[in-house]
Amino acid sequence: MSQTQVEATELLCRLLEQPNAEINGQTLCEGDNSAKGRHLLHEKVLVSATPLEYVTCPECGIDLARVVREISHNNILLACSECGEITVSRLLQETYKPSLSKIIQFLLVGLRMTENGKKIIDPETSWRLGTNEPTRGKPLTWYFARHLHKPKVAQHLLEQIKLDKAIQSCRIITCSELPLPDGSPVKGLDVANLATIARIGQSKFEFFTDRMIALGPQILKDALPITTLLYVEPDSKVFIEGEAYDLEPRQRLILLALISDRDHEMDKDALKSACNSNAQRFSPSKEFDRIPIVYHTFIRFQRGDDRYALLIPEEDKNWLY
Repeated sequence: MSQTQVEATELLCRLLEQPNAEINGQTLCEGDNSAKGRHLLHEKVLVSATPLEYVTCPECGIDLARVVREISHNNILLACSECGEITVSRLLQETYKPSLSKIIQFLLVGLRMTENGKKIIDPETSWRLGTNEPTRGKPLTWYFARHLHKPKVAQHLLEQIKLDKAIQSCRIITCSELPLPDGSPVKGLDVANLATIARIGQSKFEFFTDRMIALGPQILKDALPITTLLYVEPDSKVFIEGEAYDLEPRQRLILLALISDRDHEMDKDALKSACNSNAQRFSPSKEFDRIPIVYHTFIRFQRGDDRYALLIPEEDKNWLY
């Protein structure tokens, strides 16, 4: 079954990359594709599409034959202008297409994620699957895309990754062949072909542990255990080595002022004005007396210039620089 699952995943990827993503039932369930095709049907990642009214006549292999009627559960009657009436397998009339919703569900289960972090980027080509933390302090945001060779698809995906602030912490799973073209908008990001890192199992994709980093539990966006300033504005908090620190209003204003400044540097008077302080002896460091670790992690006083500079964590360089 293991090799069949691997080959079934490869067949599914090829099908997902086809322009119309449909396959004839006879092609799917007979000959070399028999075992892997039936496995895809059994797992319901392929669903019935529109039955054909005309098929290539299996007798002459040239003319189109009209489907006349069903003879039995397994057979239909065809009418060919060259060969007359012939009885063939019903599979010749049936067509199947991938169930995108089922495929996304199988990916989520395989990555041990829920629907919470899922987002449809494009209903036919790309999805954000969610974020998990394989290594403490190093979250990964996962995406799935088909037709990734198309520049518009890749560009749309890249725009979402930028919005998620996940350029340096994303992993893209695709059914497209790799490597991607040199000019691809996502060239250089972490991209893996689904068939090379997973196989379709029972109600999920089974990821190969020797080709993947260890998968961790899914985490919510507002609790990412990293050192970051990302949540200063929306949640009045920062994260340092996985621990959250709530900010007082003036502390928040100081950090927001440095974040908003073009050079991320300001003198004392500018900071005092930005945080609406009336103190005669205003001191940014004293504003952080109750949580000095936050001050020393994110702010540095440059004595030669009498200016305060923002210390930007590695995780924030993709959106603060």
